[in-house]
Amino acid sequence: MRRILVPYDQSEQSDYALEHAMGLDESAKVVLLHVVELRGSDGDPTGDELSSPEGADTAADHLEAVRDRFDDPDRIETAVEYGRPVHAILNAVDDRGIDHVVLGSHGRDGAARLLLGSVAETVARRSPVPVTVVRAPSDARQTETVLVPFDGSTHARNALRHVFEQFPDATVVALFVAHPPTEHVRDAGRFDLSEDWADERQDHTESVLGVASSVAETHDRSIETESAVGDPSDSIVAYAESEPVDHIVIGSSGRDGIARLLLGSVAETVVRRAPVSVTIVK
Repeated sequence: MRRILVPYDQSEQSDYALEHAMGLDESAKVVLLHVVELRGSDGDPTGDELSSPEGADTAADHLEAVRDRFDDPDRIETAVEYGRPVHAILNAVDDRGIDHVVLGSHGRDGAARLLLGSVAETVARRSPVPVTVVRAPSDARQTETVLVPFDGSTHARNALRHVFEQFPDATVVALFVAHPPTEHVRDAGRFDLSEDWADERQDHTESVLGVASSVAETHDRSIETESAVGDPSDSIVAYAESEPVDHIVIGSSGRDGIARLLLGSVAETVVRRAPVSVTIVK
């Protein structure tokens, strides 16, 4: 049985994450985790003292109340851990046999307490399993179109395979973004699209998207292919904003092996700016 971890802090965003997780796989167990943070005497969470046990008891009661809201509460396992959020979440992934982490796009204080700050980015970078950042209310069972930024890398192929497994009925769009090499950049933000580079780009685009189509064929799926020229993060976000995309699934690194497409500035920008939920796949 698959196990999905949902870090939960009683925020609206963590409710969105739980709803999404419950719809991802109706046979999966959902682990609802609340982290009681370490606090020093001045209230600084970097201290080494535990917050009061009463806080943990209250959190456990609240998790049970949340669990009881669902028609199938037996699918939800609740847990309260002490520690720093990043460490507690990553430890739970290892200790509880987690297959997928689903988090809200920010925590209860509205300032990216749980996500999109260092906690979310660190979890996304270090988690050995896929991480989904849920931005708004969404039912995974009603996902109709999934966008997969695709550059032909192993991680991009893994992302595509993840979509085929997770969203068996969705329309899948593979998007290749051609970014002109340095020698073709004329001015900041402007590209010298010479005829030679245009021809090279066309050939490369067809080759990369051909790989995506081949992966789809091996899974007996069909996909749509699209291409764009420019900055990868801008192009991915722009496509998601202009087309009927419900979810983005992106590999954790690109072709050069040092997170060209993810988890560097592109991934962080896509997760922060995308209008829909984003899943990062290793």
